Amino acid sequence: MPQGAFVQLSPAAGVRAQFLAYFSFAGLFAPWLGIWLDDRGMSIAQIGLLLAVPQVMRIVGPPLWGGWADRSHRGVLLLRLSALGSLMLVALLPFTRSGWEVACALAVLCFMTAGQMPIGEAMALRQVQGDPGGYGRIRIWGSSGYIVTVLGGGAVLDTLGLEAWPWVMAFALMGLLAVTLLMREQTAPMRGPAQSLGARLREPAVVTFLLSVFCMIFAHGALYGFWSLYLERQGYSRSAIGLIWALGVLAEILLFAAQRWLFSRFAAVSLLKISLWVAAARFAFIALTEGQIVVVVLTSVLHAVTFGVHHSASMAVLHHLFPAAQQGRAQAVYIVVGYGLGAGIGGIVAGLLWEHFSAAATWWGAALASLLGVVTMLCHLRCRQPEGATMPRS
Repeated sequence: MPQGAFVQLSPAAGVRAQFLAYFSFAGLFAPWLGIWLDDRGMSIAQIGLLLAVPQVMRIVGPPLWGGWADRSHRGVLLLRLSALGSLMLVALLPFTRSGWEVACALAVLCFMTAGQMPIGEAMALRQVQGDPGGYGRIRIWGSSGYIVTVLGGGAVLDTLGLEAWPWVMAFALMGLLAVTLLMREQTAPMRGPAQSLGARLREPAVVTFLLSVFCMIFAHGALYGFWSLYLERQGYSRSAIGLIWALGVLAEILLFAAQRWLFSRFAAVSLLKISLWVAAARFAFIALTEGQIVVVVLTSVLHAVTFGVHHSASMAVLHHLFPAAQQGRAQAVYIVVGYGLGAGIGGIVAGLLWEHFSAAATWWGAALASLLGVVTMLCHLRCRQPEGATMPRS
């Protein structure tokens, strides 16, 4: 893009704006996909399979997009292509009819959007240079965008109906494309020495950590795929569902704001173990009740721990386990194992449990997966290096 064609954002402002815009889209996509599929007459089992499509694309997409960005050093250009392709694909959703057509459209859409986070996260980490407080301040922009659209999206869909859902997302993607056009390329990172990632991934400490990530995000596959539909079946309006999602994100924002204090006092591996125990309790509470408002509010607030603490602690452990030259590839492995395999298989299993047993069985399955994550973290504690893993202090 010619210099001076637009008033360009500084690198730091560009990353914050990209997080804000991308998560604004995510706040419209994830909470309402299951309800939109249900409105189109899909069975619970079909919904579970279709909800796995975005997770499968998180297996395929991030390594490819991240590799392209590393080789070309044109991350902003790739963000623009990702945003443009996503905008074009989301406009096809209203014209899909069969389950296969929906699956194909979702697959290509989610492949295009999969470029945003690995490239954006790499830019963010480069900006803050490992400072947890700096990362938290950037991540707050993403959570803020999510909370605005998950609230506004519920109200809009209550008014316009689910037919408007793809067009509302298209509007958000136009904003993302506009932001990427205002960004400028960052200086290419210095190359590190060649490293054997395969050997590192076979180390017991790394294997047990990744297994714990798989278990935690497998458990959350039920939440990401079926929480909105579950609440709707319990009689909550779409506006109320948006408020419930927003409550969890608000708790998450408060966590990110306080994370420098938190990680200066507690080891990341200890926080990971605690977050898995809390997740087991969270999903068990949901299973034991039938959408009681007090339990819904309480379990939503716990998202600050089961997502916010877990995500930040995972970043700290990755920082400890992998050298600087492997950090980009380590992030890709984390996304593939967790949000690709974990959330994808978790969503399918959650749908099958609901279809063949009950909605409560879905949440019991998530609680059990969280407990398995606790076991793997205990194994990790036995395997890890004695100096531990804590997020660096600034």
